[in-house]
Parts: sequence; structure tokens; C-alpha cells
Amino acid sequence: MKLPRRVITLLILIAVLTACAAPPPPAPTATPTLPVAPTPTAPLLPSPAATPIATAPPPVTAAPDDPLFDPGRISYEANFNGPEIQAFLEARDSPLKAMHFQIGGRAASFSTVLVGLTTLYSLNPKLLLALLDLQSGLVSSQQASDEQLAWAMGYRGGGRSGLYGQLRWATRELRYAVRDYALKGSGPPPPLVFADGTRQGVSADLAFSRYILARILAPTITPDLLDPRLEGLVNSYTRLFGDPRAPPTTWPALAAPFLTRPMTPTFPVTSFFDHDTPFLRQNGSLLTYWGRSETDLAFAYDGHTGWDYAMSPPDEVLAAAAGVVMFAGASDDGCATPAQAVILDHGNGYRTLYWHLASLSVAAGQTVSGGALLGIAGASGCAVGAHLHFQVQYLGRDVDPYGWCGTTPDPWAQNPAGQVSVWLWQDMPTPCGPPPDGVVVVDDGSPGFRSTGDWQIGAVGYGGGARFATDSFAGSAARPYLAASLQPPIVALWQPTLPQAGRYRILVYMPYALNGLDESHELRYLIRHTGGESLAVVDAERNRNWWADLGTYELAPDTALVSTSTLAGDDGRGIWVDAVAFVPVTD
Repeated sequence: MKLPRRVITLLILIAVLTACAAPPPPAPTATPTLPVAPTPTAPLLPSPAATPIATAPPPVTAAPDDPLFDPGRISYEANFNGPEIQAFLEARDSPLKAMHFQIGGRAASFSTVLVGLTTLYSLNPKLLLALLDLQSGLVSSQQASDEQLAWAMGYRGGGRSGLYGQLRWATRELRYAVRDYALKGSGPPPPLVFADGTRQGVSADLAFSRYILARILAPTITPDLLDPRLEGLVNSYTRLFGDPRAPPTTWPALAAPFLTRPMTPTFPVTSFFDHDTPFLRQNGSLLTYWGRSETDLAFAYDGHTGWDYAMSPPDEVLAAAAGVVMFAGASDDGCATPAQAVILDHGNGYRTLYWHLASLSVAAGQTVSGGALLGIAGASGCAVGAHLHFQVQYLGRDVDPYGWCGTTPDPWAQNPAGQVSVWLWQDMPTPCGPPPDGVVVVDDGSPGFRSTGDWQIGAVGYGGGARFATDSFAGSAARPYLAASLQPPIVALWQPTLPQAGRYRILVYMPYALNGLDESHELRYLIRHTGGESLAVVDAERNRNWWADLGTYELAPDTALVSTSTLAGDDGRGIWVDAVAFVPVTD
């Protein structure tokens, strides 16, 4: 049988007293890191709506200015989702208003398909409509001939005839053009390929928008028609929606943290956002938000546009914030079967995408609150095994909701196809910067931290580093003889300097880095509070790359402490020692 809880508590308490008597060790050698751009202060209690930061939106590309088309308008248009697209088509009496397609055994309207494709591929739906009208007149015509529908985007190659085939070709070709421009490095992007097979090289300094638009037009024309067709596209867009060359001035600024995790309880992370090339294209590594380039498959695959969590049926997928359902249905991503997906628009320039679901619980146009049930996690679409793919976009471009912690500038923020990432989780503090007002954090290299024994140093964690070691206590009847042969533990203790007595929520940060150890499933912490002592047990694997909640306690300024040791987890697994946050609770 398991050792009595009082025995476990006693063992930890002995270790705590040992730690209290020991002199503080030198701080870890890891250099603390700060975010490149200041991250807004995060409210640690859920709020009904996000508050925009009172600053202008940052530039979305580093590409040269292009008088042809504002680069931000390639990816985004505010307040132009399914209902607005449908109303636009009906107002013009376009035949597209009544078009439907069969996807995944369900009928989907043209406007629904357009929203799904353009959001997934980070494209402005107005750009696709302007292209359609330029190439076939389908937006402005009141009737559609077979010829117009067959070659709606003007592309006559590769068996892409039909409205749906043409639309899907255009969105993917635009995505490839953005990807190729983003990967061009110091050399030119790939050449333009025209309908007659002519290949035309481009200069390395060609503006972002001009290249993207030329790439989508070239396969439909001969080289001599490129300049007039580019001008025609700008005119088509202007006639339908206004001048695309004008930089937007009313798009939302970066938001303060407003998301909560799309799940209850917490599930382990299985893949990170890649800050190097988040376009599902391999370049040999995955650059995490810590600024570290990882090549081990334990961090999943490079080129990832979001975060993956180890969820499967019947695990519930929840809305990360209040919003309107832009899309809920089958998304044809080019796999054997369509993915079941939900996309939410949060009304502040941000969208969240939930992919590979087994079933859906919402419909397009529905308004949902934060934490609302969206569906059940699954393995639909391109998934290899069941999981939730969670993706965040700001002004139409993929961003990392964990921000950027590297010591050098974020390459994705500087990429002409990229965007600025900031910490967006409202219920937990960022591990990259100073704590929010009123929150006391004791890090493993700061005053108030004590330890004994030989902890190993890790390069990832709050403030730029953490410590780890192997547990040596089984905590069960599996090895009952162990209690008689315990080695002296190595211990960690956090003792905060609190501004006043009161109720505090205690959070411990769990890094995620490859150190050769599997994380403990039963990591124990002793908490000293005004009512005595309590034991909290957390699953470090479930909480890796996140804060584990030890509970809320009444604490006194001079006597509060938290402790753990290598006798406090399941035998042979790893434990992390990093930061502990003390969050005042006012309600």
C-alpha cells in the first residue's frame, strides 16, 4: 500500500528544515531573457473582454513599400466574415450567393467555403473576390455561364476546372507564394511561371505584395500581359471595396492577454509554434518561443503554425475567449478526409482556430462565451493521431500566444510574411518578463530561494533557466524497501517577501525542455500557511510549459514558504525547480 501521507509530509518537512539552514547557492549561470517587445500586463483573473493596448499596430512586414497593394491587405480585412460576404454577394445579385459545395458529406455555401479557406491560409477574402471578378466577372455578373464557372480564376491547368477547384487552387497558390517569399532569405524568391511555360526570374528586392499578386496571375496569362493584369486587379479591388494601396488606420492594435487554455483539465503540449518557418515546410529545425532551435522529434515537426495538445475523444475543446463562430464545419485541407474545425473571431483583430475535431457543438454565426464547448477533440483531416491543433492569428497572420522570450529579435516578427507575437494568456503570468503588478515571483536564482544538493541546470525556464533532478521516492507499494534506504534528498525552498498577509494563489512554473527525463506524475509540494501545512500534488507532464496551480491559501508575510525535494515524486522521473508565483486573491 502507499506510504501514509503524514510520512511523506514528514520527509519533505525534514528536507525543508535542512534547506532553511543551508546557505543560498549561487544563482544559475543561465542568462535571464526578456521579451524583445514589452508584453502587456496580464490580468490573472478572467475578464469578460480583452482591452486593446493603446498603441498603434506594428508594421506587419519588413518588405519595401509597394504602391501596388498594401501588404497587410494580402492577409486580412476587418469585419468581413461569412454574413458580410453573403450580404455583399446578395447586394450585387451575384450568382455566387446561391453556390454550394459538398465537403465531407455536408453542403457548404460559397461564403462559408471562402471564409474557411482564406482564414486557414491567412488571406484576405476580398482579394479572392477581386481576383474572381477580374478573371471571370462572377462577382459583378448576374448570371454565370459554364465557361465562367469552369475557369473562374483563369487557371486552365492541372485538372482544376470548376468553381470549387479554381477557388481552392487560388488560395493554395497564394499561400505558396507567401511561403516562398518568406523563405527567400538573401536571394530572390522562385521565378514566375506563365501559362505558356515561360519562366521569369524576379529580383531579390521585389516588394512582397507585387510578388504575391504576380505569382497568382502569371499561370493564367502570358508574360506580356502581366503589368496590365496587375493594374486590372488593383482596379477590380478598388471598384468593389476601395483602394487597396491605402494603409489601414483603424485595424485593432495588439491586445492585452485575453485567452484561457482551450481545455479542462490541462493536457500535455506535443508541438510548439515554429518562429522560423511556420508554413508547414521543413527547414530542419523548430524555433520555439524561448529562442531555441530544436531538432529533436520530441518537439514534433518544424514549420508548425500553432500548438498541439494531447487530447482525444471524449476530451472537450473549449473556446479560448468569447467570440463569434466564423466557421464550423469540414475544411478541405488536401488530406484523405476533411478536418472538422472551428474558427472564432474575437472582435479585437485576433482569431483562434481549433482543428482535427471529432465532432462539433457550434454553428457558424453563433456567439459563444469564453470556455464554451466547441466540440470533441479527434483525428480528422491531416492529423497523425488524435490531438487538438490550436492556432492564433492577429490581423490574419499566425502568431504565437506564448509570445517571444529569445534574446535576439523574433525572426517571425521580422519576416515580411510574419507578425508580432505577445503573451496572450490572461490567467497566468508570462515566464519571459517581469510579473504583473501585485504578483510576487520567487525564481530559482532570486532572493528567497534556497536549495541543497546538486541540482542540474537547464537552459529553459522562467527568467532564462531552471534546475532539475531525478526523483528517488516511489510513493507506493511498488518498492516498499525504498524507505529504509533513502539517499539524502536534494531540496528546493521558495520563501516570498509578501507585502501583506492575505489570501494568495500559488503557482509553480513547469518548463518543457529535453533533459533525458520523463516528468513526474506525482510531484509533491509542501505549503506552509497560517493554518499550518498542506501537501499539493501535481502532474508535471500535464503541466509542462505551463503553471501548475497549488491552490489558494492564507499566508503571512514572514512565514509563508513552498518546498519540494527529490523525495517528493514518483521514482525515477524528473522534477523541475523553477519559479513560484504568489498571486493575491481579492474576492
